[in-house]
Amino acid sequence: MDHKTDKQIEKLVDKMMKGTSLESPSFNFTDMVMAQVLEAKTSQVTVYKPLISKWIWYVVFASMIGLMVYLTFNDSNSASTGLFDKLNLKALPSLNISKAFENFHFSRTTIYACVLLTVMLFIQIPILKHYMDKRFEL
Repeated sequence: MDHKTDKQIEKLVDKMMKGTSLESPSFNFTDMVMAQVLEAKTSQVTVYKPLISKWIWYVVFASMIGLMVYLTFNDSNSASTGLFDKLNLKALPSLNISKAFENFHFSRTTIYACVLLTVMLFIQIPILKHYMDKRFEL
């Protein structure tokens, strides 16, 4: 019985196909579709706004350069004087920070390692940003 119904359905489909004509798209169908694709591609759904603005990065970079210059050219003849002693924070009675850190000193190796790590970080951030921008580019 299943075989007879398949034959009947096939005859019905053949009869319906003979009665219909083949439809074709309009002449400029491809142009209209491509125009819509280009319009969707160029529309900006989200506008990229950096989390940290450029002038903040310039300030951070300039302060790091200033810190490197300071560490390079500071007078390290006397081992007892630290950064807080040079800033003369003892004059401010409410901010007596120098007593809390008077026995806290970094070695030269630690300072150079921190400076080198910071410089490498500032080199890697633009490289990674460029890589991620290329990766997510449409």
